[in-house]
Parts: sequence; C-alpha cells; structure tokens
Amino acid sequence: MLKNIFDIFVQPYPQRERTNTQALIHSLGEGVFLYLFFVLFEPFDISEWNDPNKYFKLLGFSFVTSASTYFHRQILPSIFPKFHEEKNWVIWKEIVGVLFLLLIITTGNVAYGSAIFKWGFTLSNWLTFFSWVVGIGIFPTVFWVLSDYIYQLKKYSQPIVIQEIKDNQADEKLKLIAENEKDYIELKNKDLLYIESADNYSTIYFLKAEKTEKLLLRSSLTRLESQIEDKNIVRTHRSFIANLDHVIKVSGNAQGYKLHLNHTDMLVPVARKFSFLIEKLR
Repeated sequence: MLKNIFDIFVQPYPQRERTNTQALIHSLGEGVFLYLFFVLFEPFDISEWNDPNKYFKLLGFSFVTSASTYFHRQILPSIFPKFHEEKNWVIWKEIVGVLFLLLIITTGNVAYGSAIFKWGFTLSNWLTFFSWVVGIGIFPTVFWVLSDYIYQLKKYSQPIVIQEIKDNQADEKLKLIAENEKDYIELKNKDLLYIESADNYSTIYFLKAEKTEKLLLRSSLTRLESQIEDKNIVRTHRSFIANLDHVIKVSGNAQGYKLHLNHTDMLVPVARKFSFLIEKLR
C-alpha cells in the first residue's frame, strides 16, 4: 500500500510550455492577485499598519512575487536544462519545484520587508514568513498537481486506433540544409523517420537500406521545418518533427501522446498544442 502511494510520485508529469511573453503575463497576474489579496483581506496584521504609503509599499511584495515566479518558470530551466527535461519530469519534481518557488518568494519578500520595514533579515523572520507562504500554498499545490495528473492520465491514456499506414509519399525527395548552407542531406520523404533538436543542432533519423541511420546537422528545428513541404512530415513538439506515415501506434500518459514509429524504439512526444495531429491518424 505504502509503495503504491510512493509510486505515484515518480509518475510522468507534463511541463507547461510557455513563451517568455506567456510566462511574463502569468507571473504579473500572480503578483496582481497577491496584491489584491493583501489589500482586500489585510492578513498578517496589515490592517494595523499606520502608514499613509501602506498600499504603495505592498506593491513591492507583488513585484517580488512576480519576479520570483518568472525566474522559476523561465530562468531556472535554462540554468539546469537536464533536470527540467520533460521526458524526466515526474510528480515529485513538480511538487519540489513549487516548494522551491515558495522558498524563493519567501526569501525575496523577507529581504524586501527588511529593507522597507526594518524587519531584520533573521532566521526567525524567514521561518515565520515561510510558514505563512507554505500554509497558503502547499495544500492547494499538492491537491492541484495530483488532480491534474489524474485528469491528464485519463485524457491521454485512452486507446487510439490508427489507420493502416499508406505510402502517400511515393518517391518525392526532401533536402535539408544546415545553417552554413554547405552541409545537407537529401533523401526520399518516405525514408525520413523523425528529427530531434538539441540546442543549435538537429539529429535526423532516416532509413537507408532498411536500416535506421542518423545524421547531425547544425540547424534549428524551426529552420529545417521551413524546408519541408510534405503535409505528413510535421512538428509534433518543440523538439521533434515526425513522419506520420511511419506511425504504427499511439500511446499516452499524463505528459501527453507518444508516437510509435516503424524501425525505431524511440517514442516521439506530441505536445498538447499539437494534439490535433492525432485526428489525422484515426
């Protein structure tokens, strides 16, 4: 029983894909929410403050919170990319990530309070503020993460029957050119399996004499995508392009759909925003 409970925390969990603009909007929204919460309910003895600039000074806590959440969403993943890889992202990492965010928010707000209100940056003050932050955030966080996991698991684990693969690509050829305009690969559309990006490089997986081969090109995935005209060779994820004509099965977990392709054991992920592609396979 206990083992089954702990097993839940190592299950795959989706990471939210956000652009810098989306992350900024979400973070500002959370800061505004905190400010309104402080103004409307005046918790933590705020109602006893006798300061004509009270509401202006409360904006500082809002700013610190927005900056902390943006740092957590966008900056940390770029500093520790391996830890934040979606294929290795599980429930316990999501929960620990949120707790770390609460720690950042606490530290930032105690530092702000010490500078503006002369609280004193002491361990006692930090622990007091951290208990407030955790008291407000921890239980809704755990409940939300587990509830969202169950919802996503049910949504993406439904069996999907796909159409029999048809060779729609005949002998059309595809040429993918690297950024230096010198290195390239030319192959038949039907021989391309998938392309995976890694930083400024892309690895192309393809068939040659019925065997799977790969070639590394210095090029972004977006640049290679612009060179592809075949409607069945499509972007499925921020890091993947897949040839839908090679899909033999679709599976899924809480992170989303996975494409099983001919001639490879690699499961190509399908990001939520590309879930509509699954309809092409039914």
